[in-house]
Amino acid sequence: MKLNQESSKIQLNIEDLAINPVDQKSPVPLYHQITLDLRRMIEDGTIRAGAIFPPETEICVAYGVGRQTVRRAMARLVDENLIDRYAGRGTFVRNINERVSFHLDRSFSQHVRDMGIEPSSKLLNQEEGLVDREVPQLLRKFAGEPLLNLERIRFGDLDPICYQLSTILTKKCQGLSNHNFNRESLYEVLANDYGLIITRIEHVIRAVAADDYRAELLEVEEGTPLLFVTTCAYLEDGEIIEMTMSHYRADKFEYRTEEER
Repeated sequence: MKLNQESSKIQLNIEDLAINPVDQKSPVPLYHQITLDLRRMIEDGTIRAGAIFPPETEICVAYGVGRQTVRRAMARLVDENLIDRYAGRGTFVRNINERVSFHLDRSFSQHVRDMGIEPSSKLLNQEEGLVDREVPQLLRKFAGEPLLNLERIRFGDLDPICYQLSTILTKKCQGLSNHNFNRESLYEVLANDYGLIITRIEHVIRAVAADDYRAELLEVEEGTPLLFVTTCAYLEDGEIIEMTMSHYRADKFEYRTEEER
C-alpha cells in the first residue's frame, strides 16, 4: 500500500522559526547567513524532520531580503541533503539521522548485510526467453542464447530500497529459474551453485522522478527523486553475465562507489 506521506508532515508557520536577523553590513553574503541560520535550526531540532517550510515570500519578509537570496539559501540546503523541494508541494526537511551510505559496486545482499540490515526480495515476475532485439543493446551480440528476466523489489529490514529489472544470460547457469529469488541472492546462487564469480561491476547512474508504478512499489510519492542505475556484471573471463536496471530510493540512502588503484 502506498504511504500517505503528506499526512505525516507538519506545516511550519513563520512564527515557529527562531530567526536570527541578517547583518546587512557583514562581508558574509546574505544568502549564506540565511543558510547558516536555517541549518542551525534543522540540526538543533528547532525545525524537525518532516516539517514543511513556510512559503518563500514569508521567509523573505522575515529576513528582510529578496526572493532570489532565499532561493540561493534553499539551494545550498538541498545540496547539503538537509531539505527536499518539490514544485507545487513545498519544501520538506529530511531526516538527517536516517540516511545510510549504500555502495553500488557490491552485491545488494552482501552490502545490506554488511550494514547490519536483513536483505529480502519480493519477486514480481520471472520469465525465461532468448536474447533478441528486445534486450538491452549490450546483450544483443548473444542473440539466440537463453536468458532469465527477473523483476523484483529489494528490501532492507522490510523497507523497500530499490526496484530492479534483471536480465541474466543463462547459458552457463542452466536451471537458474528453479531457484527462489524471493529469498535467494542472485550473485550468491551464481557463485555457490555454478561457480560463476562476479569480478567486475560497471554502472551508469542518473536521476529520475518516480512514476506512479515505481512510486507505489517503493512506497514514495509520485515524482519523488530516484537514482536510476544501470549495472553490468562480468565474470572472471571478462564475459558479461547479467545486466540490471534499478530504481533506488534517494530519501533514506546516499550511494557511493569505490575504486582500487
